[in-house]
Amino acid sequence: MRTTAASIVVLALWFSPSAMAQGKNTASTNKVKSFDHLVINVSDMERAVAFYKRLDFTLINEDGWRKGQGQVSIKIGENQKINIHKQDVLGAQNKPQDIGPNDKFNLAYIPLAGDADFCLVWGGTIQEAQQHLRDSGVDQVSSPRNVTGARGPATSVYFRDPDGNLWEFVVYPQ
Repeated sequence: MRTTAASIVVLALWFSPSAMAQGKNTASTNKVKSFDHLVINVSDMERAVAFYKRLDFTLINEDGWRKGQGQVSIKIGENQKINIHKQDVLGAQNKPQDIGPNDKFNLAYIPLAGDADFCLVWGGTIQEAQQHLRDSGVDQVSSPRNVTGARGPATSVYFRDPDGNLWEFVVYPQ
């Protein structure tokens, strides 16, 4: 009988409003709406800029960067971008950035070219994405793959930039 009574108490507590609130998904209190920018590290800026131009991305501040004023960014949609940083090579070993009181907060802890892996939504068919990549001189483009993206089931193709960063174009059903 004690086991039954204890079980009832546990169940009552488990399903009580305060317990439900504790177990509730707290993502609703998070006010993040979208990403503003991501950073991709590259080993050769000129090669990277040429590659992204071949893909017909809109580049922001290429002229300013050439004058030593800021960085180049890839425009994504109306209000997002990917900043292109040149990897600082510090000899045979890459040295982690200072994360103490001298942290500049402008670089990843260990910024490495080729360490990015991300996905962009393609606004056409998966066949158009593949053809665009081939027409842009991308040698290796994956076969279409069924994936589950942030919006649900989709189809993706993958490719790599000259530094080996993994890019994915995803197409959601209409």
